[in-house]
Amino acid sequence: MESTEDRVQYVNELIESFREQEAQEDADRENSQTETEAQSEKEGEGAQKGGDQNNNEGMPNGLSTPVNVTSSEKPKKKKKKKKSKTAGLPEAGTELADDYKEKYNEDVLENPYDPERPLAQRVEYAIWKYRKNHRFSEAKKNIFDSYLRFGGITTGPNAFMGRATGGDQDADGEADWEAAKIGTDVVNDDDEELEVNFTEVAQVYLGNTMIREARFIGLQDFIDAPVLVDAFLRYLQIRNVCPEYADDIARARAIVDIAKVELPMCKRASTIFPGEFNKVCGVLFQGGAQEAWFEEASWLQATSKTQKLIDDFKQDAVGSIDEATKNRISSIVGDYTQRKVVEEKDNLLVKILDIADNNDGSEEDDNTLVKVILVDYEDPEVKYEVLLERLITKDLRKGFVMMTAMNKLDTGIWYLDRAWQIMPTFFMEDDCLDPENFFHD
Repeated sequence: MESTEDRVQYVNELIESFREQEAQEDADRENSQTETEAQSEKEGEGAQKGGDQNNNEGMPNGLSTPVNVTSSEKPKKKKKKKKSKTAGLPEAGTELADDYKEKYNEDVLENPYDPERPLAQRVEYAIWKYRKNHRFSEAKKNIFDSYLRFGGITTGPNAFMGRATGGDQDADGEADWEAAKIGTDVVNDDDEELEVNFTEVAQVYLGNTMIREARFIGLQDFIDAPVLVDAFLRYLQIRNVCPEYADDIARARAIVDIAKVELPMCKRASTIFPGEFNKVCGVLFQGGAQEAWFEEASWLQATSKTQKLIDDFKQDAVGSIDEATKNRISSIVGDYTQRKVVEEKDNLLVKILDIADNNDGSEEDDNTLVKVILVDYEDPEVKYEVLLERLITKDLRKGFVMMTAMNKLDTGIWYLDRAWQIMPTFFMEDDCLDPENFFHD
């Protein structure tokens, strides 16, 4: 049997053997590192050595491929992302100093705004440079394009600068300034009787056309549109693009200044029009709201249970009328159960003649009803008196124009059934618009 001393001796021998093996491995590791450093210095890779050592930390010994070979490849350089050509450009609509120096200020034409050049060419070139030197969001681009189209500018190959080819764009799909072969906008000057009128374009577009276009529905669109138009007109002034129309452009900018205030007002008012009072009248008496609420369900062949579900849904969608609201209506029009509609006006264009007690500085409840006098746009002698919540009249001005449908009760009181557009004080009819596209069925 093995004695205790023999076991102790055996263990000590094992420990000593492990120590010797560990020492040998350390020596081999040091020798390998020394050889690697010497080889790196010999090949002139001293600068690379530090990186190799860092990359080889923890690398095992005894590989068939030497460590210095596996790590000799230089790290790949990251490809730098190409900067967009719009980087550093001011946002479209930004008010710039008169002496602002554009990023892309080279002119590919000699004296591009020479008055001897045709007006169409000068304007086309100015639009091209304005686009080139400004950054457009998608929303602002849509507004700017819409304004240009209304003013007679067609997006397409530029007639005087040549046609676009694939070689005129860089890898990012942006127009190549160096090539300078294309223009994106063309003035439609084929009609010899075409009248140049910057004021009328601004007045009709901002005061009529833009409001009717379904694509512009957000409040921000109504804030941005006049700012964009004004910035471009100012660009034409600063660059002296159309000196023969200097007065016309100045008048157009005066219109746009009004639009900056009134267009957001029109949008805010339209979102809550025609107001709670008029909506309730439409439900209690006659009109679109009543039809939406009390529509017959016979086409569904509804049972009494189904009809109740439909009625509950309509009340949730339109809103139930409590007794307090009915009593309030009766205090204004008389017993509401006895009232009936005696006259209807549909597709009526009216102008606000007067707003009673508006902007007087008092802190009345926003639900306070305010008397508003409307006149027929075509015949100002015809007047209509309606009631609107104070919350709405805060965003209305004398001179605003509205397309409405109104009903008259047997007591002589008018209420607004619907209102499609609210337009600013500088509203101007569009002579080129088909009247059928303006009115609603």
